[in-house]
Amino acid sequence: MSEKQPSMDLTKLPEDDDDAKARAVRFENEDPFPHVPRALLSSVEIADYARITGMLWPFTEKQLKSASYEVFIGGEVIWWDGNGRRQRKTVKRGTPLVLEANSIVFAQVEPTFRLPNYVAIRFNLRITHVHRGLLLGTGPLVDPGFHGKLLIPLHNLTSTDYPIDTNEALIWVEFTKTTFGYVPPPEDTLAAIRKPELFKGFPRDKRDLEPDKYLRKANAGNPIQSSIPNAIAKSADSARKAEKSAKSIRNISAVAALVAGAGIAFTLYQIGQQFASMVQNSQSLIATVSTDAKGMAEKITTLSADNKALMDKSVELKDANEKLNARVNDLSTQMQKRNSSPPRRQSRRAPQKGG
Repeated sequence: MSEKQPSMDLTKLPEDDDDAKARAVRFENEDPFPHVPRALLSSVEIADYARITGMLWPFTEKQLKSASYEVFIGGEVIWWDGNGRRQRKTVKRGTPLVLEANSIVFAQVEPTFRLPNYVAIRFNLRITHVHRGLLLGTGPLVDPGFHGKLLIPLHNLTSTDYPIDTNEALIWVEFTKTTFGYVPPPEDTLAAIRKPELFKGFPRDKRDLEPDKYLRKANAGNPIQSSIPNAIAKSADSARKAEKSAKSIRNISAVAALVAGAGIAFTLYQIGQQFASMVQNSQSLIATVSTDAKGMAEKITTLSADNKALMDKSVELKDANEKLNARVNDLSTQMQKRNSSPPRRQSRRAPQKGG
């Protein structure tokens, strides 16, 4: 044990960062509350572990929620401007901070975390910032054993600059107790073959890193910028080129239209001449047909008159025929009557004597 351990007052929060660091070393593998279930910690357990293990410092109970702890921006803020130049600013509570439109900013938070090997954390952006269009590289798991300040990427996806009120918390952090140090019961025979040495502790050389080391590892020291401004610039450049091409096409089209217009006019003239000729021929044909139709109409009138005369004559012949048939019938009747009556006998006179 270190020399400071006897003087630790575990009933109180660490006095300073050195005190918190000493507690973190002492309780790195020793759980001071072994009976607390391995689960998401509530505000009471967060406060207990922060007091005993120094897992984050500074710590204040005012920033506790039911199962999380609010954290403010505090430390280095790094970003690259539109020209790719790296910018840096130290921010504390109350320091003005503006995120440029369509930009990415990397911000440190206030507390230093020194997580024991049995506690992991996750963090999320406050919902107020989400509703205003800010996006956080949210939801990452910070492994047990991590030591240092969190460096959080903030994305302003809006088309306007975003002023952050640094007097308000930026993120909420939740703490989960893992199964580190779990001792299976004797009846769990399969657990007898487990290998505790397989636990992968947080690498010592990755503790307490400066922001530059994180960014250099992430992108080899190159600017880390949002792709949105470049996309907008490319779109604008494409639009300008398209407009220039459109103007050129319009000029070429105008000349072509003049040339083509002359050809079209001549073609239309020829078509007009052909159409006029067709109209004239059609008129002649209509006149001829009209004359023929008039002659036909006269012939039809004459035939109609002749037909009427024939009809009248036919009626007369029909009447005469009927009268003739009646006469023939009368004569026939008379002849039948004569043939059916007996012949008359002639009286015989005595011959006269001659003198």
